[in-house]
Amino acid sequence: MKTQKSCIALITALVLTSVFAILPAASVLAKTFTLSYVSFVPLANKVEFQLVKKGFIDKVNERAKGELVINVRGGPEVIHPFELGVSVQRGVIDYALIPPAFFENLVPAADSTKLSIYTADEERKNGVYEYILEMYKKSGLYYLGRHATDPAFFFLFMNKRVEKPEDFKGLKLGGSTAFHGFYQELGCALTTLPIPEYHSAMERGVVDGLTSSLYVALQFGLQDVTKYVISPGFYRATPAHVINLNTWNSLPKHLQQLMTDCMAEFEKEYVVLERKERILALEKWKESGREIIELSPEVAAWYLKAASEGSWKYAEKRFPGDVAPRLRERITK
Repeated sequence: MKTQKSCIALITALVLTSVFAILPAASVLAKTFTLSYVSFVPLANKVEFQLVKKGFIDKVNERAKGELVINVRGGPEVIHPFELGVSVQRGVIDYALIPPAFFENLVPAADSTKLSIYTADEERKNGVYEYILEMYKKSGLYYLGRHATDPAFFFLFMNKRVEKPEDFKGLKLGGSTAFHGFYQELGCALTTLPIPEYHSAMERGVVDGLTSSLYVALQFGLQDVTKYVISPGFYRATPAHVINLNTWNSLPKHLQQLMTDCMAEFEKEYVVLERKERILALEKWKESGREIIELSPEVAAWYLKAASEGSWKYAEKRFPGDVAPRLRERITK
């Protein structure tokens, strides 16, 4: 009888030991990793949010099958765009889409990636991506990728007619710091403006013009307060997908790889989608009755050189040392 009881006790102990040994593994398998996400643009923005959600965020959530969830909390109404970078760095949110100009105090010269001659896909193949990633890691941020669209993504929206270099002298131009070097090279006065203030600044004459993407301009009704759009456009898109580095490191390797793969796929798709949307957006501007001023070939060449050289000069002045020159070596010829 005692032997039988001893056997039962031994079997019970072995079963319980096996169950408790399995539980931690089961718990890990069942764990859901949630990343809070905020965009620098309103969620109604088709090109700079909705395409991102459909082409990347939804794809990650679907492929992760519940193990990883990107939770969209909102846009600039949740966190001011100029505060997004530090919010990610401090872990207030896990993940954001932000133009690097908004957080260059954290990642010096990061905005200069808008001057890259390469697409995002090419940057992943030629070592540029890894170089930029290391720039971000120094500030506790993980660089997942960016919207390196075709060039000529940004346009200058004006209420004063400009056709030759001297027409720009002394004008008041607004926008983010991404365009300050360009404005200085043109000989203009500059004003830093957050996106929600674009409409009122143009309407009240605070500025004579400002720089934006066609999509943000249309979304904020600039066609109602703008007389001219200056062509050609300049720069590639700049928004970067930025994740808190500790949060990224806490993700299992297979989920990191899943996000990396989805981003690489999306970057290639986004270039094509944005190219089509840009054509449609230009048509909307024409339909609004606003004049598109096509600069002459000679003036256009001067204008685009001012956009490039002015930006590099501005970066080198703000961030002394070799950070800007070394980046320039990698993203230009």
